Amino acid sequence: MRTNGFALFRGPGARERAEKAAARVSRRSEETLLGAAPATGRSGDCFLAYSLEEGEPFPLVHGFADGEVTEGGRFRGEFAFVTGADGRVLAGRDRLGTRALYIDDGLTCVASDHRFFLQKPTLLPAGVRIDVGSGEQETVAKADAPPDVHGMEGAAELLCRVLEDSVARRVKGRKRVAVSFSGGLDSSLIALLAARHTEVVLCSAYTELSLDHSQTVRAARSLGLEHRGVVIDSAGAAAEVRSLDLPFEPGPMDRALWCLFSTTSRLAAENGAELILLGQLADELFGGYMKYSLEARKDEASAVRMMENDVAASAYGAFIRDELACSRFSEVRFPFADEDVAGLARALPLSYKIRGGERKAVLRMAASMLGLPAEIVAAPKKAAQYSSGLSKIVR
Repeated sequence: MRTNGFALFRGPGARERAEKAAARVSRRSEETLLGAAPATGRSGDCFLAYSLEEGEPFPLVHGFADGEVTEGGRFRGEFAFVTGADGRVLAGRDRLGTRALYIDDGLTCVASDHRFFLQKPTLLPAGVRIDVGSGEQETVAKADAPPDVHGMEGAAELLCRVLEDSVARRVKGRKRVAVSFSGGLDSSLIALLAARHTEVVLCSAYTELSLDHSQTVRAARSLGLEHRGVVIDSAGAAAEVRSLDLPFEPGPMDRALWCLFSTTSRLAAENGAELILLGQLADELFGGYMKYSLEARKDEASAVRMMENDVAASAYGAFIRDELACSRFSEVRFPFADEDVAGLARALPLSYKIRGGERKAVLRMAASMLGLPAEIVAAPKKAAQYSSGLSKIVR
C-alpha cells in the first residue's frame, strides 16, 4: 500500500497505541486505515496508514518505489517502507533519505512520522534497512556507477537523460501535477520536463514586492505554463509557522521554508494537482550555493566534501521538513533526489559544476540542451527563503 504516512505497532497493547497515535496526528485528504498486520507473524500487531492508493496492507510504502518492495529486492524511488513475510519484518529508507523512518528503543513501533511516538524516537540513517525483530541493520549497496562521459558536453547530455527519466517516473500516471515554483533554474527545469508528460500548474508563494513576486510571473509566461501565486503577509506567515511541527529545533530558515512549501502545497491541492514537485538537492549536487564557490577557491577537495556533507545532511533535516510541510495538503516528490541523478552528479569533477564565476555550470548546460529559455538558464541563484521575501517576514 502506498501511503502518506504509516506506522507498525507490535507487542502488547499494539492496537490501543495505534488508536492513540491516530488521534494525535492529523492528516488531510487521505483515508485513515487501522488494521491487523498478520504478515508480521505475530497476533496483535497492527498498522496505521494514511492511504494514497488502495491495495494490500503490506508492504507499506511512504512515498513511491519503482519495483516490488521485497526482502531481497532492488528498487529505487523516494520511500520509507515496512514489509513482513513468514514472521520477519523488514523496514528501511531510500539511499538519499527523502522520507523519514523512526524506531523506538524496544522496536515496538516503526513509523514514517515522529508524531506517532509518545517519546522521542530514533531516526534510521538514510539507505539503511533494519530487521525489526532482531534489530540488525544493513546499508543498501550503492547504485551502479554512471557510464564514463567524454567532456562537459557529454556529461550534460547524460544529465539530460537521467533528469528526463527521473521526472517522467515521478509524474507517470498523473493527470495534473504542481511545481513549487520560484522562477529560477531548478523549479523551471522540473516544470519544463513535467509538462512533457502531464498537465502542470506552477504554484508560488511570496511577499509583496519580493523578487519572486515578479520573477515567477515572467518565468511562467516564458514557459507557457499555468501559474497560481499567493502573496503572504505577516498574519499569514504567523499562521503557517504556528503549524510547524518538526522532530528537531527549527531555525529561521526552517520556519521560512516551512511557510513557503506549506503554502505552495496547499495551493497545489486547491488547484487540482495530484502531487507537487520540489527542486530540492539541485544546489547541493551541482554547486549552487556561493559558499561552495568560495571554498573551492581555497581548496577544491574541501568544497567537494562540503557538498557531499550537505547532501547527506538533507536526510536528517531538509527532506523531513519539506515533506512534512507539503504532505498536510499534497504528496511531494523531489526529482533531483534520484539515485541516478545523484550518482551522476557525484561522479562529475567539481570543474563541471563550478566554472569560473558560474555555479551549476553543467546543470545550466543541460537545461539549455533541454530547451529551457535562455533568460531562465542564466538566472542567478538566490535561495528561496530570500527570493520569496519569507525569511525577512518570518523573522
